[in-house]
Amino acid sequence: MRTTFRCDLVKGACGGVLETGWQVFALLLAVRVFQASPEIKASIAAAGALGLLLGPLSLFAITRLQFPVARAGAMFLLATAFFLFLASFSSSLWWFVAAMILSALMFSQHTPLMVHIYSANYSAKSRGSLLSNSIVLSVLSAALFSYLGGQLLDFDLGYYPLLLGTMAGAAAVASLAMGKMPSTPLPESASRNPLASISYAWKDRIFGLMLTVWMLMGLGNLITIPLRVEYMANPRFEVNASNAEITLAIAVIPYIARLLTTHLWGFLFDRLNFVIVRTLLNACFLVSIVLFFNTKSLWILGLAGVFFGVAGAGGNIAWNLWVTKLAPPERVASYMSVHTFTTGLRGVAAPFIGFYLITHFTPAFSAWLSAGLIVLSIILLVPMKSRW
Repeated sequence: MRTTFRCDLVKGACGGVLETGWQVFALLLAVRVFQASPEIKASIAAAGALGLLLGPLSLFAITRLQFPVARAGAMFLLATAFFLFLASFSSSLWWFVAAMILSALMFSQHTPLMVHIYSANYSAKSRGSLLSNSIVLSVLSAALFSYLGGQLLDFDLGYYPLLLGTMAGAAAVASLAMGKMPSTPLPESASRNPLASISYAWKDRIFGLMLTVWMLMGLGNLITIPLRVEYMANPRFEVNASNAEITLAIAVIPYIARLLTTHLWGFLFDRLNFVIVRTLLNACFLVSIVLFFNTKSLWILGLAGVFFGVAGAGGNIAWNLWVTKLAPPERVASYMSVHTFTTGLRGVAAPFIGFYLITHFTPAFSAWLSAGLIVLSIILLVPMKSRW
């Protein structure tokens, strides 16, 4: 447990840099350096989710080859570093887009593997609290990287290769950290068919219902995430924020809120009914979305960032660990691969839906549509409280 914990702290710190890079800087560079079209911006935003769709296939290959889980994850993270290193030399839109998409695809493959490591090396009563420590370091590094990166781009947009190179270095260090985590190969039963695990969605009724709730909530949230940069950076919407102001509202403030509440959510995840935790998180996402896209005030945009950060703190823990409360130990990785697969489905679709909406309708319309999906997820979630 101690080795896993120490290595996960290092990996978490690196993960904060990578998360900020893809969620904020990749789109900011697409808008202000490469003048990308809405379709290309949506493709960049959807890349990580597309990688999640490949989760069952990569899980199948890893199981067949009988690689230790940590070793396989380290290989994916090393590939992530390689493509980010290539992106740091990008001088054209297509080079930049290809390298960023490939790096996100590779990074997504290690996610189902981490939950197997957590399940094997952490006790059920302490997983949320232990993971929250890694998330705190992730938040700290993300806040620092987003702040310094925004200042750097305001000083000179030409320094963007330095940001991408920093992301490549973070992925390389994360690869080393994950490779040292104790792990074993996945059970050979997981290799029978790359899509066989999806059958658990209807064989386990509660699992299937929760996947539906996650789909509605996730789609509502993911539609708006890439639009936050677009809303503040595109002159069409008259916010006219600087790069530093954009990173402050979209990254720094939310990360500070996440930092202050991560341990609380870890505590709540370990001790409260999961439905209660998920309902509270959905409500915070709802408030954030409605506030953000119905104002041009930087103060209110910052307040929306607080709610988004609070929700993100608990959402990160819940997303990574909720299947451990439901799945038999030998099926945790399989259940997680289904969860990541469905996350990939909505994650691929959401940016294209979001950019279509914000191109043809008002930002407020996009926000209220997303809010409606989240409200529906809460309505479906509450009756399941007694099942957990």
